[in-house]
Amino acid sequence: MHMGNNQEAYDAECAALARALELALQRNEIPERVIIFSDAQAVIRRMASDEPGPGQQYALQARKHIATLRQSRPGFVIEVRWCPAHKGVAGNEKADEWAKIAAEKSGTRGVEWPNFPVRTEVRGAPLPRSLANLKREISEKKWAEARQWAGGRTSRKKYRMPDSQKPDGAVANSTKRLASRFYQLKTGHCLTGQYLNWTKTRTTPQCWWCRYRTQTRDHLFKECPEWKPQQKILWAEVKKETGRWKDRWKVKDLLADGRCSWAVLDFLAATDVGRRVPVEEEDTVSAVSELEVREWLEEQGAGAMEPGEGGTPLFLPMPDFMASAGTV
Repeated sequence: MHMGNNQEAYDAECAALARALELALQRNEIPERVIIFSDAQAVIRRMASDEPGPGQQYALQARKHIATLRQSRPGFVIEVRWCPAHKGVAGNEKADEWAKIAAEKSGTRGVEWPNFPVRTEVRGAPLPRSLANLKREISEKKWAEARQWAGGRTSRKKYRMPDSQKPDGAVANSTKRLASRFYQLKTGHCLTGQYLNWTKTRTTPQCWWCRYRTQTRDHLFKECPEWKPQQKILWAEVKKETGRWKDRWKVKDLLADGRCSWAVLDFLAATDVGRRVPVEEEDTVSAVSELEVREWLEEQGAGAMEPGEGGTPLFLPMPDFMASAGTV
């Protein structure tokens, strides 16, 4: 049975389950037990609820058939069981074969339109557009708009848009801290000398491990001598997965390629890249607060000396904390 071009696989699975109950009802002798197998867990959950949403009409049909079966035969038992798809289960493979035939054009190989009321008559015709189909179209448009919006606000020099909408499974299964470092490095908003200098957090973009003039992502992943052993392991794994050595990679492309995610995560776990930022060396002369000077003057009794009564000394002894700071 061809359901139309504006339906989803979800709709077909729901319709099949409701149809199985209808066939049980049409038998000359209603059985004591009916067992229905389905490889769609979402459909099984949908049949347990009649709330508004995709598949509601089939859930209502299924409930109606179940009520009729139980009235016709008290003690009637129905079971809906899940079975894995594409795992060699004979019945499931046969159902998949028939589903592919039903997906062909109506009128071929016995495929017909379903019968449903159109105005005042009942005739074969494609079903109206399903809610699941509408939701998918809306979702695809939203993703396209989000991708266009993000693409216009990111630098192509630092960030490459992912090819898939699905999140990276390797990163999703890692720890929260490791995943955050990964995505910070991926976007370029990370703990590198170049970025921290751009945000005015550090006075220089210099690498704090090897003193190279500019600490970039490429420098940390390829050149910094502090992490040479870890870099060697990283690029050996990348070459094994992709067949490309590090001179053919930019870090933005490396972080956008899902095949390299595990290697990058292992590299980050074994290093402090994107994690530790040492404190910059302070000047030898430290600032002395006005409060400290005032407290020292009170200790010396300078505030009690009045002009003309012995006179205030022109030069007071230098406080110890000022002398230690090198103030003259």
